[in-house]
Amino acid sequence: MPPVLRLGLGLLRAPALELGFLLRSCLCWSRGEAPLGDEAKHGLFDAAPAQALAARLGRGFELGPLTARSTRTILRSNLARLDGLLRLADGLQLPAGADGTVRAADFGSGDFHYATALQRWLAHHGGGRRQVVLRGFELDGHGLYRDGHSRADHARAHARLAGDGVSFAVADCTALRLPPQDVVSLFFPFLSVYACLAWGTPLSRLRPRRLLQRAVASLRPGGWLVVVDQTAAEFAKLERLLGELPVRRQRTAPFASDLAPEPERTTGQVASIWVRC
Repeated sequence: MPPVLRLGLGLLRAPALELGFLLRSCLCWSRGEAPLGDEAKHGLFDAAPAQALAARLGRGFELGPLTARSTRTILRSNLARLDGLLRLADGLQLPAGADGTVRAADFGSGDFHYATALQRWLAHHGGGRRQVVLRGFELDGHGLYRDGHSRADHARAHARLAGDGVSFAVADCTALRLPPQDVVSLFFPFLSVYACLAWGTPLSRLRPRRLLQRAVASLRPGGWLVVVDQTAAEFAKLERLLGELPVRRQRTAPFASDLAPEPERTTGQVASIWVRC
């Protein structure tokens, strides 16, 4: 379907998206922490290099709990995200507090299914082991899943699985006031109308400039803003918006990974690290 047509159809859905979001936000539906799935992991990858990389990540980053309590799709998604983050920050020293603890916030966490990958990267990148305080935040946390649990129910379950120091909250990231963070991450932030509508978020909540302002304001000097964009065009928009803020780009790298559930969909993804001035 041509992009213009997809955008047009999305705009037709916009009033319904606004109403749906309002209802979800008022009802705040929850059935409690969602049970995590488990599927056999045999034959997870066809290619030997992917199998070897996945095994190496599993051993080096303590992925046993995730492997034991996840679906194949979620395990692969975590492996791919961990793989991408390691390549992006290879050779760089992860910022941490004076006490050695890394304090991090993830903006727009969705169901936070990648909480384990993010926590393990923060705790182990570059060798050693650090204490991590990681908080995930999602605006539309009350969306209903097929199992009757909300997005927040799933997110809290993934946060618990990731380990001590990891938590999740439903919150508007454009209004967050956080103590100084060492790392703020945004995976596929909504910077365009099409991306916002495709996810099902009301256009009234599309505030890319405000979102990035709050992300940067949440960082201490020297802290990292880590962003992954779906396309080069989205990265170009990110670069323009961040050009207005007190950050400097430290590194950019492709985020494609053969470990992802659908590797072809990661082609063109761009990851970047920005340092707070």
